[in-house]
Amino acid sequence: MLFAVQFLRRRGRVLPWREVANVPPRKGDLRVEECFDEGLRRHVRMARLLDPGAPVRTVDLPTLLDVRLIAMSPLAFSLTGFERIDGVEYAQSWLVTAT
Repeated sequence: MLFAVQFLRRRGRVLPWREVANVPPRKGDLRVEECFDEGLRRHVRMARLLDPGAPVRTVDLPTLLDVRLIAMSPLAFSLTGFERIDGVEYAQSWLVTAT
């Protein structure tokens, strides 16, 4: 099942809703799984958005680490956690809808 993801933060700061609404969502195959993270040296729950059309699994989006489901409705759900960009970790939230 394909999902559309809108990012609600940039480098840890909450984006204004107008900016969130004006940026097209990223679409792909949403995977949530528990994996070992070398940086944290422990198992974490990870959320990744993968391109289903790519012949090789390439990750061009930051992975959402220590992911938690914070809200859910019939039309959408929200995930929160943190992302690692250039070795720095930032808070991040995703608004996820079905495509």
